[in-house]
Amino acid sequence: MNNIKIITLFHTNKKIPFMTCIVEDVEENEQGIKLTLQNGDNIHVKDYDYFFLSESAHECDQERMINTYRRLISELS
Repeated sequence: MNNIKIITLFHTNKKIPFMTCIVEDVEENEQGIKLTLQNGDNIHVKDYDYFFLSESAHECDQERMINTYRRLISELS
């Protein structure tokens, strides 16, 4: 069985989700984060700090954004 995770992406500064994805693989590349969905399609998320955190990342919470991203990759791997 594949390691499948369900994640929800949110619009910037909104608490309303715009997409729920079943993700099979995540990798980082020059375009940002590449999410491989269950159906084989890929989503590239460039500004992931806006999508995976409840608020946008400022300089003061840059480290928090990086740690959250690392946890996401770790959990989805």
